[in-house]
Amino acid sequence: MAKIRLGRGEVVLADMAPPLRSLAFPFLELIILTALSWMLIGWMDSTGVGADLRNLVVLIWAVLALWRFLQPVIRLRRRRFVVTNKRVVVMQGRSVESIPFVQIRSAHRHRGGLNIGVFGYAQPVYFPDVGRTKRVEDLIRRQLP
Repeated sequence: MAKIRLGRGEVVLADMAPPLRSLAFPFLELIILTALSWMLIGWMDSTGVGADLRNLVVLIWAVLALWRFLQPVIRLRRRRFVVTNKRVVVMQGRSVESIPFVQIRSAHRHRGGLNIGVFGYAQPVYFPDVGRTKRVEDLIRRQLP
């Protein structure tokens, strides 16, 4: 994961990860996938299907569970939204975006995310799934020049 380097006199005011409610649909997918797979495995056990085919279904279930649940969890937990006393830093995986407060004109909450108005852009920049958006919005507004 990319690390940010703070400048001289720069202090982190908020370091937010996306809220866990963002994992609601991957979690429901995991429950449904698990239920259907293990019902199939139970049926295979009751009808006497070979152990090799049963083990193949278990392997397919494990791969699908990793792909449909664990991958979104890891991707979501690697996203950070950091507010310092001089700038806003957004980290998504290996990419790091930094917006100094002198370039920000406004900040507004919108559907669980944050709209940040940046000078030079006609539309505000939208950052989805920011944790504690009300607190982050207040912090950004207090830091604006």
